[in-house]
Amino acid sequence: MGGKTIKAGDKVVMWYVSGNRDGSVIENPDNYIIDRPRPRQHMSFGFGIHRCVGNRLAELQLTIIWEEIMKRFPDIQLLEEPKRSYSVFVKGYEDMTVVLPTKL
Repeated sequence: MGGKTIKAGDKVVMWYVSGNRDGSVIENPDNYIIDRPRPRQHMSFGFGIHRCVGNRLAELQLTIIWEEIMKRFPDIQLLEEPKRSYSVFVKGYEDMTVVLPTKL
């Protein structure tokens, strides 16, 4: 794999977060390029016949929930730096302490 030999008993890990950083597939993978050719050709939601059919629904749900949260709590205050989760599967947060103002 990639010019390396994987022997019986070797441990292998799949690093999801590196999938869209493959320089042999994506030119300048670490740069934000607004007019990048084929912008939807990424691995985040799969592609081809394996494309995630829930992709658009998930994006819509997140948009709606954040619109509703911000209507009710427009001044959410972060109290301390968020604690990131360290995972090969997802880039996220373990803890984020905030203060919500009185509900409008």
